[in-house]
Amino acid sequence: METEKQLENKPKCVLITGCSSGFGFLAALGAAQNGFDVIATMRNLDKSQPLKTALSSANLSARIEQLDVTSPQSVADFAKKSGPVDILVNNAGILITGSFLDQTEAEMRKIFETNYFGIVNLTRAIAPGMMERKTGRIINIASLAGLVGHPFNAAYAASKHALVGFTKSIRVELAPFGIDVISIEPGYHRTEIIGANANQSDNFYNRQSPMFTWNRGFLRVMFEEILPRAGHPQDVADLILNLMTAKKPKPHYIIGKDARFAATLQWLGFGPWLERKVVRKIRRATRLENKREEEKKSRRTKGRADRIQADL
Repeated sequence: METEKQLENKPKCVLITGCSSGFGFLAALGAAQNGFDVIATMRNLDKSQPLKTALSSANLSARIEQLDVTSPQSVADFAKKSGPVDILVNNAGILITGSFLDQTEAEMRKIFETNYFGIVNLTRAIAPGMMERKTGRIINIASLAGLVGHPFNAAYAASKHALVGFTKSIRVELAPFGIDVISIEPGYHRTEIIGANANQSDNFYNRQSPMFTWNRGFLRVMFEEILPRAGHPQDVADLILNLMTAKKPKPHYIIGKDARFAATLQWLGFGPWLERKVVRKIRRATRLENKREEEKKSRRTKGRADRIQADL
């Protein structure tokens, strides 16, 4: 049996979900560099090679485990074999872009199963061990969308609002057991959730939808105005790492220039002004997309006419 001194000197165990890329990948790598006993999890172990390569290159080690937070059985099986966890970082999340009119119920439920219920299930599995030891820290990666909303990503925003509410609630419940519960609300950062792992609703390009042109207008705003200004994911990973050892962490942290700007405007009562500004940007981008579509159609029509004329 380990002595009190041995337990004190033993590296803290950090469990991080969603480690195949983005915040989770960088946080797992950073935690290993800082001497933590890291359990890096992901739904699909086929995507584990980049993390394995990064760890090997830095001569670091971490346990890389398969964990599907949307599967209660996967969570239960994992909790049994993981051992005591000192710090839980609930990072796994998905986004499926599209108007609420175009998203299917299955797509909305998939978002909630990962972004909310998956986090609830894993926290329920890990928290009892922390409660027994009278110590622990839970860090939930929410989003600016959980504070101000997110057009054309309503289900994502709703899931993050739910996560923020869940975090605030269990913070009070777990405080008597010496457990800190913290929420991080990042703005846009250049992670794979808006890159290679980005998903669009199956009906995103459905021309019969009244939102068809608006969907494309929103994408234009994303690619031309939002993504070029997105922050670096290392900033969020560094915050996560700092919170692993912070003596007296705050209840929540807003990170990213866009997030701080939007949250400040909302706090000052200028939320409606910001919404009108976003509407104007999307309306302008939609007009440009419609014009581009008409020009493409005109070129195709002219090309067909030229080919017919040449055949005569």
